[in-house]
Parts: sequence; C-alpha cells; structure tokens
Amino acid sequence: MLNKFSRILILVFSVLLSSYLTKSASAIVPEVRNVVVYDNGVSTFLNVTVYHYPEETTTPHYVDIIRVTVAGNTTELHIGVQPLTLQNTFTITYDMGPISGTPTALVEAHCIQNGWSSTNKTIQVPEFSLSAMLLTLAFATSLALVALHKARPKTRDNP
Repeated sequence: MLNKFSRILILVFSVLLSSYLTKSASAIVPEVRNVVVYDNGVSTFLNVTVYHYPEETTTPHYVDIIRVTVAGNTTELHIGVQPLTLQNTFTITYDMGPISGTPTALVEAHCIQNGWSSTNKTIQVPEFSLSAMLLTLAFATSLALVALHKARPKTRDNP
C-alpha cells in the first residue's frame, strides 16, 4: 500500500509528464495583417494582406471570404483558393469606387474550417490619397512662393 507522500509524488509526476507530452491544439484562424489604401484619381482601393497557415488535413482548408464594412455597408468578397507566399500570406485588392469624406473600413477574413478572423483591421479611409495630398501641397506652396516674389517690391542699388 502506498503512503500519502508516494501518491502525491505519483500525481505530480503524472501531471508534469502529461503536460510535457500533450501537444496544444489551436485553430489557425486567418489574420488580416495589413490594409493599404490607395487612390487612382477615380476610385479608392484597399489592398488587404491576410495571413493564414492551413493545418495539414485531408479536407480543403483555405480563406474563402473577405468581408469589408464601410459606413455600415457590408460587402463579402468570395475569393476562392488563393496562392500563399512563403510567409503564408496573400493580398486581395478591393475597389471601393469613388468615396467622399473619410469613412471607417473594417476588414475581416473567413476560413472554411476555422471561421472568422480574430485579428481584423479597422482603418480610416482618406478622401484624398497621400500622393494627391502631397501634389496639392506642392502646388499650393509654389503658388505662395510666386505670389510672395511678385508682392515683394524690387529695390535697385543706385551708384
């Protein structure tokens, strides 16, 4: 018959051994890693980068839907199987069309086995792209310099 100390020792050893030998199981849900906004002058686009490391199974396992919600309007992009890069990512381009104001966009990804992404991206979509803003700022600066140059009285040195 085992004494109390031996039973506790066996219990502790069993717990430690089982925790060492047990492999944790976690679902590999997709992650929306990055959303880049750009504008071509007519439409605004979102480049959505999604990370997804599919588990090795005999059944299909991939991201099938990208969901974009802008100002309360939701669009689901059914994308099918996407080729993954070496970093297990892929990029989808979403054409928002012309926008006004600065709406907020929420981007989510859906895996056919693990469900909706737990890591999503919410971004503020600018009305003007960064390049358009820089071009406008450069033009405004050049106009201000020309106006300053014309407004300055010319002085002549008389010998």
